[in-house]
Order: sequence, then structure tokens, then C-alpha cells
Amino acid sequence: MKLSSANYLAFQALTLAEVLVAIAVAVMFGVVAFATNERLLIALKSQKETTAASMMLQERMEKFRGISYSNIADKNYVNTNIVQVKTTSEAALGNLSETVTVSGYMNTGGGIRNYPTDGTHANAWIRNSTYPGGNQLDTNTSLATDNDLLKVDILLTWTSANGRTRTRDLASVFGKGNIGP
Repeated sequence: MKLSSANYLAFQALTLAEVLVAIAVAVMFGVVAFATNERLLIALKSQKETTAASMMLQERMEKFRGISYSNIADKNYVNTNIVQVKTTSEAALGNLSETVTVSGYMNTGGGIRNYPTDGTHANAWIRNSTYPGGNQLDTNTSLATDNDLLKVDILLTWTSANGRTRTRDLASVFGKGNIGP
């Protein structure tokens, strides 16, 4: 059987240029796939960090909700039982810095306070790699007697997987009727 010249041309081999173009397309596809995978992994890590930060804030706030009003205002109690105690979810947060502030929210005369712009003092701590057990930044020993409501602010700052500095915060107000042990 003899092949016609039309069929002969259909069975010719590919040229070197065509092979190189095919290899370039395959390599480009591989590079794009790996770059997309890297972005996905960074996004997943970022979401894991956000979830860990939210859980850490909730853990801290639940500790405050479980103690009495006078203990929330007591700088020594908060320092020993809340600030110095690590949470179970903070391990996922790189270069973590936590700031806990207990300030007066409404004084006994009914006036709303706006710490720190109103000039009052609060109990404030920072916990980070420099101060793993916490460091008291500000002190007010008369929070419980001068205020009917206390405000607790917790601020978390950490360095994300992609190098960005990220923050999350949570605040809550506690009254003298706060039930605790």
C-alpha cells in the first residue's frame, strides 16, 4: 500500500519551534498553578489567624464575665488570673501583642467617661514577647468605688503570614450587678 502525498504530510513530525512553544506553555501553566496555590495557602493561614484571634478575644472576655465587678476593678486579680494566663488559641498568632484595659465607663454621678481623652486613669496591661507575663502600663485603684460601669477593652496585634500587621479588638461593659464567684 502506497501513501498519497496528502496523507504523507499529515504524519510529519513536529518542528523544534513547535515543541519549544508547547514546553513553554506547559511551564507557564505550572508556574501559574504554583502561584495560585501559594496565594491560597496564605489566604488560608490568614483566615486561621483571624479565627484564632477571635477565639482568643472571646476566651479573654468570658474570663471577665465569670468574675465579680470588684475583681474586674482589682488590678492584682486581673493581672494574676487573666493577663498572665495564656489562652489556648494564641499559638497561631505570630509576634502577638495583647493590650488589656479596664477603665471607668460611667461614674457614680451618671456621667459617661471617655478614657483616655478625659484625663482619667485605668488599669492597663500589655503582654508580648518582651513582657510574656504582662506589664502594667497604667493604674487606677479606685475604679470600683468611683464608677457604676466598667469598660474592658482587649486589643490584639500580630504579624500575619504575609508580613502584614493585623489587629482585632473587643470591648464590653460591666456593671456592679455582674455575677461572679
